[in-house]
Amino acid sequence: MEQDDPSARQDPPAARWLRTHASTLLAAVRRVVPDSLCAYDLGAELSALLGHRWESFDSGRDGTRTAWALRLATELVARAADRGAVPTIERNRGTVEPEVLMLSREDLHRLSELARAPLDLGDDARDALAAMERSAPSPGALSRLTSSNLVDRRSSDVRHDG
Repeated sequence: MEQDDPSARQDPPAARWLRTHASTLLAAVRRVVPDSLCAYDLGAELSALLGHRWESFDSGRDGTRTAWALRLATELVARAADRGAVPTIERNRGTVEPEVLMLSREDLHRLSELARAPLDLGDDARDALAAMERSAPSPGALSRLTSSNLVDRRSSDVRHDG
């Protein structure tokens, strides 16, 4: 009988795909969401959403996975702006309590820089990104967006006035 080798275990397909595409998705979200912490929070929720909906992807209907993911991101940003806060529904679906992600000032700066860099996208993903940018909620609505309790700035990076 073979022993299970932990190094031989494979991640779910969504996790493997996200390892190579997460920076593109985060950059796209950050292009429309002015606050890096909220953009990262939305990216984390989008990752969970993609994991839960992975099997619903249909290339004949949805085009490439990247375009599909960008369309889901567009819907997620709109829902977040409508409620004024980044949702946590998808991250809370599991049986284990989701981890709170702590981001440094440098992490948030890198995300802003990433959003300014050109993205290498195919035609349908470029069209999905353009649609996301066109249909983004108003800057006012997005500036009022608050992050969830699942992301936070590292306390050493928070300025204390006084």
